Amino acid sequence: MYSNTINQNHQIIQLYGNQNSKGSVIMKVLAILGSPIRRRNNEFLLNKVIQGLEDHIPKDETVEVDFVSVQSLKVSPCIACDRCTRIKGCVFQDDMSYLYKAFNDSDVILFSSPLYFNSVSAQAKAIIDRCQAIFSSKYVLKDPMIDRNRKRLGLFISTAGVDMNDDTELFKGTLPVMDLFFRSINTEYVGNLFIGNVDRVKTSDNPEASHAAREWGRRLVNSYSNPASSQN
Repeated sequence: MYSNTINQNHQIIQLYGNQNSKGSVIMKVLAILGSPIRRRNNEFLLNKVIQGLEDHIPKDETVEVDFVSVQSLKVSPCIACDRCTRIKGCVFQDDMSYLYKAFNDSDVILFSSPLYFNSVSAQAKAIIDRCQAIFSSKYVLKDPMIDRNRKRLGLFISTAGVDMNDDTELFKGTLPVMDLFFRSINTEYVGNLFIGNVDRVKTSDNPEASHAAREWGRRLVNSYSNPASSQN
């Protein structure tokens, strides 16, 4: 019998602009660790972005972070059964049910995955492919599973074992995948954090990577505070 594993393994983190008092929640962040390995390069960068968010939260306000690791998820791959073109939702009742709601309720979505054969990990791709149910609800059934008018910002984080040599072409295979993912969940794809050469230099030993990740946290807080058009 299926049991929801996310409720047992994911983490809700409260970040306060003023450590002495809990303010109102101004931003909900969904942070997805798309690596099947915990406590390595991608998790380090994800945490640094979260630290950057915390560093720039306005005083007396709170950011809520829902941290989810694919390692703990039960997400079946899409089987192209087309049921979602006839009935709203997905035929599979697994941990994607939680993520569908989390996508809808989030203001910022951080998605991190290592580069595997020039794309995202298999676990991350399973999540992305299951967003077909959201796509069908919007464009076939005309009954969206997601609030299309809510403002959301999306950041993609990825690492590669080989050196980038200042060339982001290494990650180009991920770009159309992530672009369509963020479009499907009505999220503005604001940018990427790409770090190479992690086979030789771990992100935790790379000060420039740490700085870049924390800077993205600052940029996300600032971007969310300023009006931007939503994707429909």
